Amino acid sequence: MWKKTIKQMSRLRAANSLEEKLFMLQPHFSEHLATHRRFMIEMQQQKFIDRCDNGDTKSIEEFGLAQKVKTDQIKDDI
Repeated sequence: MWKKTIKQMSRLRAANSLEEKLFMLQPHFSEHLATHRRFMIEMQQQKFIDRCDNGDTKSIEEFGLAQKVKTDQIKDDI
């Protein structure tokens, strides 16, 4: 019985610790985090960022220009 009580208390402490530390378990944060995640997934699916997949390195100016070109292409498609 003593071992059972110790294990139960340990589990209870761990559950309380997780509940305090995890935003998703708190109702006022979970809704906003879910909305943010949905927006991020939608943005990722839009593919409006030039990700430099070929492994090249670009200067900040080149990267900015590539992003502008990609954004203009998306605007034209809409």
